[in-house]
Amino acid sequence: MKPMVEEFGWSRASVTGAIAFGSFCGGPLSLLIGPIMDKHGPRMVSFWGVFLLSLGLGAMTFVTHLWQLYLFFGVGRMISVGVLSLSTAVSVSNWFVRFRGRAMGIAKIGERLGSALLPMLIQFVILTLGWRLAWSTLGAVVFLMSGIPALLFLRRRPEDMGLLPDGDLPVSEVRGTVDPLAKAEKEDRSGDDPEPVWTRAQATRTKAFWMLTLLSSLIPFAQAGINFHLYPFLTDQGLSETTAVLILTTFALFGMAGSALWGMLTERFHVQNLIALNLVGNGFIFLFLYWFVQFKWGGASGIGIIFFLAALHGLCHGGRSPMLPDIWVVFFGRRSFGSIYGLANLFYFSANAIGPIFAGFCFDLLGNYTFPFYLFVAVYVVSGMITLGMRRPQYSVEAAVG
Repeated sequence: MKPMVEEFGWSRASVTGAIAFGSFCGGPLSLLIGPIMDKHGPRMVSFWGVFLLSLGLGAMTFVTHLWQLYLFFGVGRMISVGVLSLSTAVSVSNWFVRFRGRAMGIAKIGERLGSALLPMLIQFVILTLGWRLAWSTLGAVVFLMSGIPALLFLRRRPEDMGLLPDGDLPVSEVRGTVDPLAKAEKEDRSGDDPEPVWTRAQATRTKAFWMLTLLSSLIPFAQAGINFHLYPFLTDQGLSETTAVLILTTFALFGMAGSALWGMLTERFHVQNLIALNLVGNGFIFLFLYWFVQFKWGGASGIGIIFFLAALHGLCHGGRSPMLPDIWVVFFGRRSFGSIYGLANLFYFSANAIGPIFAGFCFDLLGNYTFPFYLFVAVYVVSGMITLGMRRPQYSVEAAVG
């Protein structure tokens, strides 16, 4: 974006607005797409989503006015957060139950790895061919690496293919082989299935749904506000740009490790307790990170502690990526996960857009990040307490008929 800002003289606020526009619009889109994924699977939705995203990225080659940025990039961002992020969560949740945590963690590693590698490729293209061809290259790479594999390999559920989640063998009984999908639906109706079938309408009538929705709003509000403004905060406090980038790189690398680590922990411990521990721990870790940078604690050795705290911050942040979708599946099951989680995403991505705007407004008003950062720490800790207080809803015939 920076070369475009320099060439056209746009403000950074106007460019950030295109990102926020996409995030705000992604929520309602997720609300509409979720039921389609539940009924037909994520395969074609993902393919056409990637196709339209790639077209938008390619169209950025011809941008000359600000409204075109909002149209091409903003819509691309909308598809990315409203369709593709939901598609990943739905696919993993449908195909894994016992190993869902590690599968979700590995999927999130892939997302973070792509986010780390693609910018380096694009930066090379910008330096050699210019920013316009860089957008075309990015669109082509995204389509080839995401669109084609989605079309070839994605399927709705293992039961559709006569298989069971986690690679388990189909169950055989004395009188023959039982259809896995029919057996699962029978268990759902009897209440024996550990992940019963909640519809979106049924889920919204439970207290647990709205508590999870509140949690899914508070977390992105705080973490997006912190992550978006962490680099300018570091440089404002006198750290060099190179050091700040290395700190963010440390944060990102340990975020990938955190996705796998916390994902595997969900297979051994209650995800609800893990999320609470993660949030409260992350709140205090970031508080100490802020203090060490702001007040320059530790003298010469302080920079090493800052890197250590950035690594812990990354471990916690990365760990929430697989755990948040997982707790929704644990509470409401796989069958309508797209519909239910899609509704929650309406609040998630709105809060995700508001957090950075709020922190930027506070900085412009107060001249520092003290108030928003302390507030974000408090949000983490309160969110952890809320998580501990939640209870999984009890599925019953009465709940089903409402």
